[in-house]
Amino acid sequence: MNEMYFKSILISDVQKHKAYFQRFSKGFNVITSIDNHVGKSSLLKSLYYTLGAEVEYDAIWDKNSKLYEVNICVNGQDYRVARFQKNFAIFRGDDLILLTRSVSRDLAKKLCEILGFSVYLPNKNTKKTELAPPVFTFMPYYIDQDTGWSGLYNSFSQIDQYKKDDRVKSLYYHLNIYTRHTVELMAQRDTLKDETIQLEEDERRIKTILGGLVQEIQNLLPAETIDELERNLQIPKQEIAFLVKQMGEVRNKIQSLETTLQQHNHQLLVIQEYQKIKIKAVPAEKKSINVCPQCGYTFDEEIYNIVRSNYNMRNEEYMCQQIQLIIESINEELDDYKKQYIDLMAMLKEKEQAFDESQEAYEVYTRQRGLKDSVNHFNQQLGENEFRKTEIAKDIKQIGKELSKLPNKKEVEEKYIEYVRLNIIHLDAWTPSYEDNIKLLKPIKAQGTLENKIILAQVVGLFQTMEYFKSSAIRLPFVVDSPRAKEASLSSSKEILKLIFEVDMLPQVILATMDYNDFADEITTATDTIFLKEKRSLLNADSYLTNQVHIEDLLELLKDV
Repeated sequence: MNEMYFKSILISDVQKHKAYFQRFSKGFNVITSIDNHVGKSSLLKSLYYTLGAEVEYDAIWDKNSKLYEVNICVNGQDYRVARFQKNFAIFRGDDLILLTRSVSRDLAKKLCEILGFSVYLPNKNTKKTELAPPVFTFMPYYIDQDTGWSGLYNSFSQIDQYKKDDRVKSLYYHLNIYTRHTVELMAQRDTLKDETIQLEEDERRIKTILGGLVQEIQNLLPAETIDELERNLQIPKQEIAFLVKQMGEVRNKIQSLETTLQQHNHQLLVIQEYQKIKIKAVPAEKKSINVCPQCGYTFDEEIYNIVRSNYNMRNEEYMCQQIQLIIESINEELDDYKKQYIDLMAMLKEKEQAFDESQEAYEVYTRQRGLKDSVNHFNQQLGENEFRKTEIAKDIKQIGKELSKLPNKKEVEEKYIEYVRLNIIHLDAWTPSYEDNIKLLKPIKAQGTLENKIILAQVVGLFQTMEYFKSSAIRLPFVVDSPRAKEASLSSSKEILKLIFEVDMLPQVILATMDYNDFADEITTATDTIFLKEKRSLLNADSYLTNQVHIEDLLELLKDV
């Protein structure tokens, strides 16, 4: 049988230069006293703390000023493990085999090699199955005075990197039900189940989107092919271009006629003003400039001669009549072109509207095509999701087949229930409410004076189940502190102690309890008893002097990590 037990512990306060050294024997060890506050709990806490498990010391105990060293025996081989703060050293005999600050990586790996035992748990943050720190190897083997009697397997701290349900599943390793491979399979199965849940959520979301898209498509007008739409667009586009060209030509003609009309009106004005000046002007010497004596209009006779030559006429009145006729003719032609321009504008507006409608049809088509593409995409995704769900179901089924090859959990559970039930009865703590409530992974809760009995009954039931099924998992020392703390009666105290001394399937039991001599006669098991007398003086200067060289060597080594 694989086993480990403590041979000794050395605790040193490197600041106060005090120490305490204690040997332990294989089998049953009892640490007792008449008074409280003599260091029983601190001594027990330090055992598994030295091996990398975190515990809560009393407020007056400065664990960071202490150097700890335990001597352990594993299957006949001696090892020493030293700890100072977060630094660890492991020796095989006198050979240093590990020096590290890493509990979860280096220390856990080395202890796994030494003990031939390890626990693998899925990290709740990374979701990956990993080698768990040593605390989960020791978890069922220590009951702390302060926290261990308020909840089953509640004695160690700093274990929140794993879910509570996964932490308690570490018990399956001690029962040889779980291995690293089985936990990896279960973690894989959980991941696949989570993926299935996500796929189902995606499926509901996609179906909602598809319902909206299909409704939107139904509200759109049916469309022909994109090529046909583009050809139809070219027709109004060409007609618009032709109309714009025509309108440009008409506009140019209008502008030309307006310019000509303006010229004729000006020339008519020149002739008319010349006539006025000629009538009203006082005879004078011949001048090149004529000025109207009434309005002051200055008339250049050279301009008049140019106008008269344009019409090839000498008579001003007749010339005015002819110019009037030309102006009227231009006005008529100008009106025709303006009407033509207005008509062309109306036609252009009509064509532009037709072009806009074609553009709208084009947009409808492209929108419809886009929606159809989206519908096709989501339908494809829906099909892929369904296929993936089918594949996941197959994988989960295959994992289930592999896990079914493990030792029969149901049979193990039934035997555990049987032992726990008998233990509770022997402790005179049985009530009908416990019937059908005993479960390996869901501890029974009790209150008051019964709480210690119920917790102890379950822990011992675990060890008994391990022994019944001959689990190959290593057996470790059972360290139990103050199991009678909540018990008022003498008979209850005897029942508790007797059950602890029945734990002979383990290599070692280290028990701390008050007034053990009052019950020693009731215990027939051979026991090494350690008496502590001095209050708050567990560590002393004499012990430090005795071990000073060794302490200082260890401290120098650990400080350099």
